[in-house]
Amino acid sequence: MGYIMWRDKQIKFLTESEFSESELINVLKEDCSNFENNSEKKILQQIIDDFEKKDFSLLSTLEINYLTRNSKEKWTPYLIHRHKFHFYENNMQMPDFPLYLILEPVSACNLRCPFCMQIDEKFTSNQKMMGMMELDLFKKIIDEAHEYGTQAITLTGRGEPTIHPKLGEMLEYCSGKFIEFKMNTNATLLNEKLIHQILKSGVTDLVFSVDSYYKEEFESLRVNANFEKVVENIKKFKQIRDEFYPNSNCVTRASGVQVSEKQDAKKFEKFWKEYVDFVVMVRMIHRWDLYNNTKDMAAITPCHYLGRNLSIYFDGSTNPCDIDYEGKLVIGSTKNSTIRDLWNGEKYKQIFDAHKNNARQNFFPCDRCPVGT
Repeated sequence: MGYIMWRDKQIKFLTESEFSESELINVLKEDCSNFENNSEKKILQQIIDDFEKKDFSLLSTLEINYLTRNSKEKWTPYLIHRHKFHFYENNMQMPDFPLYLILEPVSACNLRCPFCMQIDEKFTSNQKMMGMMELDLFKKIIDEAHEYGTQAITLTGRGEPTIHPKLGEMLEYCSGKFIEFKMNTNATLLNEKLIHQILKSGVTDLVFSVDSYYKEEFESLRVNANFEKVVENIKKFKQIRDEFYPNSNCVTRASGVQVSEKQDAKKFEKFWKEYVDFVVMVRMIHRWDLYNNTKDMAAITPCHYLGRNLSIYFDGSTNPCDIDYEGKLVIGSTKNSTIRDLWNGEKYKQIFDAHKNNARQNFFPCDRCPVGT
């Protein structure tokens, strides 16, 4: 079983895959001999050199899972993308454009999970913070991201994406544009039409947010959800994928939030692995409403997501942080600016430089956030 750290959570992969290191190196060498992009060829050669020295630190469980489920033609561009991802984190540098976008189709949710910002009535009752992204704005964002080489997007954010009536059109518009194309859902609203839209669009990762394997516990954590209906919807997704899309690269993951030691990870895995490809358990280490943290809880190192990720809310508001759900760190809006201008603008630079120069305490809520490097 593998562990990785993700923000203020610890993720435990309960299912993993076997992988051939020698086969991977041979594929990369063959691609390298035919590579024309000099800058990316240097990156690829560095990856090969590291692997031949038995340094496989680039490959966490996440990367291995991707390689095992995708064709060899995708291995090289994917690993170059992941190498860049780690390079900018480790060196506290910024590319010219974000490597990864988190897009919020909807800020509202139909559930009220006790570990989520959706239980904050100040947030959910604020009409300025509740809404759905307009399709034209979504397309504008996707077009710019594709033009400037973003390779990974996730449709998620503060709400439940499947609430959006035009989600199918959004999915279709993203088709074929990204190496990693992810979506998170609580699976309560999945239906046959939407399942086909997800699979036709080329979503590479579909994360089902579930937290238990039995009704009483599940419905106490996923408040307003019906356990039997969620299981039925996830089973239906697997059935449709296996029957109509046998060559699909869409991998499903059951992701549970462990808020109590009473939750049985082994039984959780045993139940869900029958219906999904991977099972993970996310252990919450810190509270969701970081605004109420004390300053002594703050990390003393820079946030390792700065310089790589950018979150865009339903109204175009753009934030370097995806857990700052009140938008205290918003740097502007994609409605009246380009992503490129916001990314390279003064507001973002001030936040980035503060973290880089050990002055994160100058920004709220960075001054009480436990996420570091």
